[in-house]
Amino acid sequence: MLEKTGILFVILILLLVFYLVIRLGAGKKKDIAKSQEITNYLSGIRILIIILAIVALILWFFLN
Repeated sequence: MLEKTGILFVILILLLVFYLVIRLGAGKKKDIAKSQEITNYLSGIRILIIILAIVALILWFFLN
């Protein structure tokens, strides 16, 4: 069984992998720079992942 810090690291790694998969699926770097729509999408994804990380951290503090 994972300890308290192990659970937090697993959650943060899963969020990082989630972002990387979406980022790689968005296309090449120069395509993203040209498309304002993709840039806005990735910005929204970053905000979502930050919110999920904050919620995970808050829940982690209440874990026994």
